[in-house]
Amino acid sequence: MAFEFLPQQLSSPGERFDIIIVTGDAYVDHPSFGAALIGRYLESLGFSVGIIAQPAWTSAEEFKKLGKPKLFFGVTAGNVDSMVANYTPDRRRREKDEYSPGGKPDKRPDHAALVYAQRCKEAFPDVPVVMGGIEASLRRFSHYDFVQQKVRGSILADAKADFIVYGMGERAVKSIAEGLRAGKKPDELRWIAGTAYLAQEPPAEEGCVLLPSAETVSSDTEAFFEFHVKLKSALDNPRPPKIAQQSGAKWVISNPPSDPLTGKELDALYELPFSRAFPPHYAEQGGVPALEPVKFSVVTHRGCYGGCSFCAITAHQGKGVSSRSAEGVQGEISRLAQRPDFKGTIQDIGGPTANMYGTKCKTASGEGRTGCSRPSCLFPEVCPHLETSGAPYLNLLRMARRVQGVKHAFIASGLRHDLLVLPPQRRLFREIVQYHVGGQMKVAPEHISARTLRYMKKPPFRVYGEFRSQFDRISLECGKDIYVIPYLIAGHPGTNLEDALDLAKFVRKTISHAEQVQVFTPTPMTDSTCMFVTRKDPSTGETMYVPFGAEAKIQKALLQLTAPRALEKVVGYFARMGKSGLIEELIRGLRLPPKRDEGQKPAPKFTGDKKFAPKGKFPPKSASKGPFPPKRTARTDRKP
Repeated sequence: MAFEFLPQQLSSPGERFDIIIVTGDAYVDHPSFGAALIGRYLESLGFSVGIIAQPAWTSAEEFKKLGKPKLFFGVTAGNVDSMVANYTPDRRRREKDEYSPGGKPDKRPDHAALVYAQRCKEAFPDVPVVMGGIEASLRRFSHYDFVQQKVRGSILADAKADFIVYGMGERAVKSIAEGLRAGKKPDELRWIAGTAYLAQEPPAEEGCVLLPSAETVSSDTEAFFEFHVKLKSALDNPRPPKIAQQSGAKWVISNPPSDPLTGKELDALYELPFSRAFPPHYAEQGGVPALEPVKFSVVTHRGCYGGCSFCAITAHQGKGVSSRSAEGVQGEISRLAQRPDFKGTIQDIGGPTANMYGTKCKTASGEGRTGCSRPSCLFPEVCPHLETSGAPYLNLLRMARRVQGVKHAFIASGLRHDLLVLPPQRRLFREIVQYHVGGQMKVAPEHISARTLRYMKKPPFRVYGEFRSQFDRISLECGKDIYVIPYLIAGHPGTNLEDALDLAKFVRKTISHAEQVQVFTPTPMTDSTCMFVTRKDPSTGETMYVPFGAEAKIQKALLQLTAPRALEKVVGYFARMGKSGLIEELIRGLRLPPKRDEGQKPAPKFTGDKKFAPKGKFPPKSASKGPFPPKRTARTDRKP
């Protein structure tokens, strides 16, 4: 079944929904799922809302199932960019989708927001289409697509939709819905903050930032570099201006962002009557795996001022932190504790970075904002204007432990270890270790190389060493048998093979096998993607080394040598380079897997979309020449 309804049904069979939301995720009535959050919010404002979840997209038929909406279609690819959801970093089709029933893949198309918007227009050409969610938000201007390995233009220009609501969209979508209900045309609503739209001419007002055209940046790395630097500079402004980019005969115009929701508004949003469940027929298909780790979680805030080069949270949620009230969080936990299916464990109390709750910029002009254009409040050092006591989060956690019916209140969200080691947060650090870690504490040092960490805008590795020292001491004093699980990134721009070997030696010496390792994926609107595309650091303009293809995979394999196939890859790679001596000490004591029998069935070949299938051999060193990174060829002799 491709469509669901929110619990509020239409009053009569002939009535139409005000708004129909199309999503690439299975429908789950939980505030961690964007379609449900916006749907419930609109419902609370008096609008009737229908949900079409994971429709068949090869025709417009399933987009007609709920009839013609009175006001507009809302379109989202889901909680994750569809290309990230559908493909691994080396462009192989994923075998599992956590946001689909039973975890089955292929329930959403590539570039899902674009495809859904086009099908909505095909189904009802005169109904406005509003795109939202992280995919539309980060692709509203030109962007690099890691699967197609090219710079694409704005998703809005391709979709011919009426609006993109970017960022956290409650204010913007409310204004659009109320404007259309009042009888206004989409052209009359182009003033709404937090939206982007198409126009025939660029804005005439002073202060508008004009970006290089989509056609220029798609074929010239210097133009792409200029484009990214201008865009990032505009977005880092405490009060970002209007931004415009020409795309063909039209202009994509992005209004300044919406004001962040206040703490009280966030409380009201999360008090809406979410069932925290999926429709019964999904249970027959194995449920929706993405619900399980968050079913009894509580969101405490939005935004992140870490400014990591590879992360899109700041671009989507904002650099300022908007925190809920302690009373609002306590009320939500109390309601969860009264549910008959609650077993006593709050799975997570946090946000994008848990220990940023309640912290803020002392010079900011308003709630959820920062006071300057500095891209990171933590790098290269913690800003002196940042309030980082940790006291609000400490009090929140203490309150959560006192709620009747709560046995455990864990933190599954990320924690900034460079904040935890600051003297003001040491008491918070101790109580997190003592009460809120369920066996493993996950932090993200990301790497060991000073150069790589500088490109990532992460703290020096000595800070992680200080964190580990304090963690070991606290856990010993508390009698806790818990472990630190470090998140690591392999193949990030600026990381050469020597850096990768240093990290591998650290992993081999300290934790033997790194579980949480990902190969860098160039996603839209991040500094790291600009580095990948242009081989230049957007902060300094300096040229840099960028690993890709086989080397990026080897950098990951070096961190997981106890996996037999990883060891086989590493040994073969260094043997082909004639540098086996570099890894002799690293692999000592490890055993290669037995060779595959001649009659054994080979691993399946590339299973991705044929239009993205690799062609030709992996380019030699000369591949660094040319306008864009060489197209990386996916291996076909390994299991996807």
